Amino acid sequence: MKYFKIIFIFFLLTSSLNSDDADISKNIFDSKNIWIKTFINNKNYYITINNIVKIEQKIKNNTKNTHILENLNRRLEIQKSKLSLYEKNKSFNNLLLAYKFNIPEITAYDYIYKNSKKTLNKQIEKLIFMKNEFNKAFSLLKNYHKKNQNGIVSQDDIRYFDEFFDNINKTYFNLLDTKDELDKKYEEYYQEKLQKHIITFVVLIIVYILYRVFFMIYLSWEYKFKKDPSGIYKKTISIIFYIMIFLSLIMRYMEDFIYVITFLSVVAAALTIALREIILNIVASIYIFFSNMLRIGDRVMVQFETKHTIGDIQDISLMKIKLNEIEDYSNLKEVRNVGRTIYIPNSYVFTKVFYNYSKKKNGLINDLIEFEFSADNNFEDIKKVTRELLDSLNIDHTITFTLNNLKTGIICLISYEVNFKDVSKIRSELCVKLLQIYTLDKNIKLKNSKASTKAVNDEE
Repeated sequence: MKYFKIIFIFFLLTSSLNSDDADISKNIFDSKNIWIKTFINNKNYYITINNIVKIEQKIKNNTKNTHILENLNRRLEIQKSKLSLYEKNKSFNNLLLAYKFNIPEITAYDYIYKNSKKTLNKQIEKLIFMKNEFNKAFSLLKNYHKKNQNGIVSQDDIRYFDEFFDNINKTYFNLLDTKDELDKKYEEYYQEKLQKHIITFVVLIIVYILYRVFFMIYLSWEYKFKKDPSGIYKKTISIIFYIMIFLSLIMRYMEDFIYVITFLSVVAAALTIALREIILNIVASIYIFFSNMLRIGDRVMVQFETKHTIGDIQDISLMKIKLNEIEDYSNLKEVRNVGRTIYIPNSYVFTKVFYNYSKKKNGLINDLIEFEFSADNNFEDIKKVTRELLDSLNIDHTITFTLNNLKTGIICLISYEVNFKDVSKIRSELCVKLLQIYTLDKNIKLKNSKASTKAVNDEE
């Protein structure tokens, strides 16, 4: 009975120890600790490599036995497949790669919102968590090794964990040093650059206020002493001001003059390619201003390939010319009112044909009126009464005759000079007066028209 109790107690102790070892082993393999998982992957990786080497050696030794070779090749394929799975997460070093921080170039946005510092603090917090997890894993493995000297955890593994702990500490202290360096970078940015930006911004605000005050004074003076002030002066002054501001900013932030020239050359080339039309319009507006070839109020004709557009210039901006299209002279025999507003790019002065009627003899243009007469008229009488009317109105003119398209009548072409601003009014008056004269004269017969009532009464 005594021996039976001793055997029973020994059995309980042995079961307890085996149970503890089983629990520890189970904790190791089932643990969600990233370091334990990596450690197990590492162990399995090298075990798999050893298995592959052994299988390959057996294949060399059994080249003649087909059945054995087939089995060995299957086993080799399985082991290589395992190797590819274990290879991804087998190194502790890979777990620390994410905790390297490179200090970026500090900008005003970064200085205000401290984005770099927030990112670094998050990395430090994560590394502290990883460090605590490593300590838990190390403690778990040491306890397992004490309980089971011949288990999967060897003394070499314990030493490896102990040595690698120095790498974690070094990474942690490096991040702390980086944090101190980042704080110094923020302070240097404030001292060297941010203050410079603030001063530059304040100066620009003051200069802009002075510019606006001067501009208002200039405009008030212009409207006071000029009845019809031109807006192109305002645009030119604005262009010059903003160009000077741009150049001043470049000189402010680039100390190397050669680098400034190189930078401007590159920027100019890029802008020329990307903003060709815009730049061409701006250059054209400057050309128009200094050449005085076009003015607000001028009547111009712009040729668009096979079409023509005629109108009065309402405004000349930095990018375009606003044209009030009043008449279309695409066909001299078909003069009609249009009344559309057309916006023409300033670059058209370089690429299209412009006719400025306002430049001809103080704005005089040649207008045309047509009347069609029967062939049995005395055309000297027609020319006489027409000339008498135009002379009485002091209008320079020429009168010519030509056949109509069907050659069944004669067309009288009356070309006269008139100021472009009065052309519609004068043409209307002349058409009415000429028609009255031709209708009332019994010796003049208009094409496809009956004799006037007055003329018939006179004959009776």
